[in-house]
Amino acid sequence: MDASTGSGAPLNLCLSEHGLYAAHVSGKGLVVHSNVASENKEVQIARIKEIPLKSLKYFNVESSPGLSDDEVASRHRLLSANDSRISVWQLTPLETFAEIESIEPGALTIDFGADENEVLVFHAWNTKLSVHSLETGRSSVIKTPKFAHHLGFGYRPKTRQLAILLKPETSDLLTVHEPRSYELVNRTVLPTIDAQGLKWSPDGKWIAIWDIASAGTKVLVFTADGQLFRTYSGPSGVDDSFDLGVKHIEWSPAPGQGISEILAVGKINGNVDLLRTRTFSSATTLSHVFQTDQQCSNIWRERYTSPAGDAEYAEASSSSALSMSPESSGPPRGILAMTFSPDGRLLATVDTTRQNVVWIWSLDGTPALASALVHEQPVRQIVWHPSSPQLLINTISNTLPAIRWWSPHGRPLIARVPIQRSENGKYDVRWVAGSNVDSPFWFSSPEQHVIGYLSTCDGAVDFEVLNSVSSKSLS
Repeated sequence: MDASTGSGAPLNLCLSEHGLYAAHVSGKGLVVHSNVASENKEVQIARIKEIPLKSLKYFNVESSPGLSDDEVASRHRLLSANDSRISVWQLTPLETFAEIESIEPGALTIDFGADENEVLVFHAWNTKLSVHSLETGRSSVIKTPKFAHHLGFGYRPKTRQLAILLKPETSDLLTVHEPRSYELVNRTVLPTIDAQGLKWSPDGKWIAIWDIASAGTKVLVFTADGQLFRTYSGPSGVDDSFDLGVKHIEWSPAPGQGISEILAVGKINGNVDLLRTRTFSSATTLSHVFQTDQQCSNIWRERYTSPAGDAEYAEASSSSALSMSPESSGPPRGILAMTFSPDGRLLATVDTTRQNVVWIWSLDGTPALASALVHEQPVRQIVWHPSSPQLLINTISNTLPAIRWWSPHGRPLIARVPIQRSENGKYDVRWVAGSNVDSPFWFSSPEQHVIGYLSTCDGAVDFEVLNSVSSKSLS
């Protein structure tokens, strides 16, 4: 089971990052839906030269004070690829913008680069990364990338320098490259056994890299130009003979022009170390081992209200709810998912020993457990709204398709979603940003995808459908 903080919608429907566009393939047609949450929804269709497609990706443009809505829309692009050809599509209107032909077979990953005018190709066996410029027609090559996924590289926010992990021989390397030219800024041999990934801080000041769990707690913090600034090896004064290492890390957001104040280090032992970015020393450790004498308000437990699978949240005592949570047996241990609210004041986590519980921590002042939601089934996704403290919770359930919603300002809700039931119980959710409707979101099964919002009336909660897309039709 994989609890994630984003969407994993299948290739037959590709959603833009903030859910404003949806695309799928029907026969030899590429179908793009726009204005999906409004009455002015639009469908465009273009012919694909070669099928089947192996990749369908959006480039998402962030709105900014210097760009009009039309300028932002004109920069949205869609990438489609098969074994021999990459096509980049503009969306207004839907037509081919550029093509890259005769690519080497067996590419591991194909995606956009620093902006909508760059395409990345990670070649078979991680032999090299090719960066194709759609503006100049030139390509840059970086040899021996360690990974072909998003944890192996990243672009600095705003200025777009590339940081990437390489594995040319036995040692891990970190290299930093200039935007556009990809000239080398710095190259560092890492003191790691087996680096697991890197992440830029949202304010662009830091690069964090974590080592394999068998190395114990080891997080390296680099400056933006690739200079080692700090090595974090765990909280001081703690016996490290039982240190099981790091599972993954997450930076707190940098709202507005602010700074990322916290680096959360999720551990194999189920703890989360919160590092303040002023010193990168552990300020607080959050523990998912809940003592029976601890009391916390706002503990909610899911309960079924009908044989068909309808459910609601009921208040529960902290000891009864959390002590009754099913314990998973054996490895893997560790933090399964953790994600910050958009203002950085809340942190939602899922631990592998209780995969059915979402823990929500308040980080204002002294961090403390603010709420917990206990479910009948394992949690698949926890997804914060992009601009307000609202959390969607998606569990793996082969009963009725349903969505769970939490906010610090109201009672948590569970609502049925009118969508085809998935036999394996795996659905995907994604918020839609910038809509005039109250907090719409996508709810997707492998065959059908609906967008809507929650409404309450006389104590009942309903999912109001705004639009529906079937991957097998042009609806």
